[in-house]
Amino acid sequence: MSAKGGGAGKVYFILYLAVVLELLIIIVERDEAEEGLLKKQRETMRIVESILSQLQSGSGTEGINTRPQDEITIPPPGINYREIMGADIKTSRKYIVEVGVTDVSAELKRKEGESEKEYLERMKVAEKLANVQEIEYQIFYNPSQDPLNPPKFLTEEEIRKQGIDFTKYQPGQTITTPDGSTWEFLSLRKLVLDSKKIEEVITDNLLNLNLQHLEPFYPKNLQLAIGPSYAPNNNEDSVFFYSSEYTAQRGGNLLADLKKRIFIVNFQPPAKAGWYKLRIYSRTNRILGVVKETPGPEIPEDTRINIGTVTLTVKDLNKVKRELENRLLKYSLPPQELLLNAQSVADVEKFDQMLENSIKMASGEENAVETISKIKLYGYISKLLTPGLSVMFPQNSNSISFDVRVITPKPAVSEPTVTLDPYFAQFDAVEPVFGFTISPYQGTTANIVEGRVLDAGGSPVARIICRGEDEFAGAIVAKPVVGGNRFYRGIVEKTLPPGKYKIEITHRLAGRSKTETAELEIFKTGLTEESEKLLRSKLSGAYYGYNIYFNVIPNSGAKIKPDQFRILLATDLDQQKPPYVGLSIPPEQKVYLSCKANKIFTKIWWVQPITGKEVELFPYTEFDIRQDEPKINLASKTEKRSQTGNRVKVQVLNITVVEPDDGSNGATKPEVSLSVGKPSFEGQVQGLVDLASEPIIEKEEGGYSITFEFVVNTAGIPRTQDELTGTIKFPITATARNLCNGKTSQNNKALSISFLYEREKVRRSTQPPSGGRRR
Repeated sequence: MSAKGGGAGKVYFILYLAVVLELLIIIVERDEAEEGLLKKQRETMRIVESILSQLQSGSGTEGINTRPQDEITIPPPGINYREIMGADIKTSRKYIVEVGVTDVSAELKRKEGESEKEYLERMKVAEKLANVQEIEYQIFYNPSQDPLNPPKFLTEEEIRKQGIDFTKYQPGQTITTPDGSTWEFLSLRKLVLDSKKIEEVITDNLLNLNLQHLEPFYPKNLQLAIGPSYAPNNNEDSVFFYSSEYTAQRGGNLLADLKKRIFIVNFQPPAKAGWYKLRIYSRTNRILGVVKETPGPEIPEDTRINIGTVTLTVKDLNKVKRELENRLLKYSLPPQELLLNAQSVADVEKFDQMLENSIKMASGEENAVETISKIKLYGYISKLLTPGLSVMFPQNSNSISFDVRVITPKPAVSEPTVTLDPYFAQFDAVEPVFGFTISPYQGTTANIVEGRVLDAGGSPVARIICRGEDEFAGAIVAKPVVGGNRFYRGIVEKTLPPGKYKIEITHRLAGRSKTETAELEIFKTGLTEESEKLLRSKLSGAYYGYNIYFNVIPNSGAKIKPDQFRILLATDLDQQKPPYVGLSIPPEQKVYLSCKANKIFTKIWWVQPITGKEVELFPYTEFDIRQDEPKINLASKTEKRSQTGNRVKVQVLNITVVEPDDGSNGATKPEVSLSVGKPSFEGQVQGLVDLASEPIIEKEEGGYSITFEFVVNTAGIPRTQDELTGTIKFPITATARNLCNGKTSQNNKALSISFLYEREKVRRSTQPPSGGRRR
């Protein structure tokens, strides 16, 4: 195991003591100076002490729990080690990487007099100090069969001077060391911290902040993967990852203190003998200088610089720098402009070389140790004040590497094998494709692999084309090695109708053969009839303000993994939205129908494993988003009746109209109105009753009222009939107008009125007829 920067803390500690001593000497020499100058010197001493107090920290990658060299034996195909030795051989390893970070536990509490904004900004800096900004896991290979000593690798200094960036390498690319050793680059995984996500967590928990709220996020969209995973079972998620569990166990107490972040490496080499170098390169934020985006020479004086948990400003450091320039004038210090104008690593090295010349000039003097420490301090501060150069400090970046020897014993006799999943399910719109493995691989002409598809009766129905997966363009599997496994792709030569079939794969090698079978089930392409009907019904009723989410069921039921399906569901406001993975859109991922949208569209498809072909199950379909109808409620209506002569007035009260959602998220409400249509007369009132005037609609608290006035044709009522009854029905319409987009909707309902007319009683005279007398 090799690691750089292990003695950096000791060197910086000596530098720290030297500079503090020098400052004490300066104060003694100027003891009789003016009080203002003494105050300035004390301030200078405090600043320098703050800077150097953090330099005793260790550097980026601090340790790894493995031997300097490891050894893995890959058992050859056809040999059962459990039967021979009574135990399996472990062909993979787990390595634990410990990366040192700054302990910010003492900085989490809000300081007295500190504003919320200042506290939040300080915690954002603490988040960067407490985490690993970037970390890379790199794998290299050398075929050397030396059992003890791996070939030499480039030193960190050689990598830096050559400007090598392994994130730009591709598998198969090589590097050569000065002694002629050649290493092949195989793979790289890079994790990048999502500081924005952590800052959101900090903001949400600012009132009760602890170290758990500074937990790092390394999202997949920020990760970089080059080459095969070289992990057990090719599990990409287990290759290289941050472990909060191990961090809690080994890195400190997540609630009290934290000095390390723990990362896990799972390595399973291919069956290829030789030496493998696993290199870990990390970049932390222990020292935060001027950011790279800050413009060159005119850096604001209040720009903050963090060295561990100590915060200084550019103004503070410029004071120290000017004092050093004045005292070291005769040593021809390199100007900081060399760094500000640097275009490459070579330009920075030019500054370092000039600084080294200044040190040589001071080395022969009486106070050489103190003077040299001040010259080095000048160079350190100049780099702190140069945008982007703080990443080059050893406290911020480092690497560690270790070597793994892989042994692949050659078997005397090899039996051909086929490893095939027992069941495959696919759709009838595309030729079936599946993967399998054969072993041992003995060369392109030695291994004969054939396949066919049989129907339920055992008759052949199609040929299977078998090709090595490594032969396809863009293949992510490594080239097979002799004696190892080879991944194959089986391609059925034509599409198959729905039904159940049998796959038969035969592997022939050196006069021996092995045949394995699997079930193949083909389904009709599409969703079930009921599922498609429900989906269309749901999307046809897409109204503003609704939340759309649903499940669908393909004709394959649950026999194809959900993660092979994709659902596109979006409105015309977010057409670039990525598809959902699976067969459902859960409520927490719902699509809200905003009033600013016009259409919602969806598409559902299946992604065939291996080929990535997309098979459409529900075609791309657009649905109009409509304004929902207002609801008319007549259940609680009441009627008031009055009569004057042959006119009857009926007032209907408590008609309620419920406003629909308009998709504005509460910003507006739809404009609702009520109207009445022409009446229809039923019963005795037909032909005898008519409207005397237009109905009067009034909006009242809690609803509407409508007043109707009718006129009765009394001449048509028989003299023997004192009452006229019947039913009068009016169509009423509630209209809602969306103020956000102008769209309208209507709801119609029939309003029934019970009609009653009573003939007025005619008073009879009590005067007797003429000539008579009253009895």
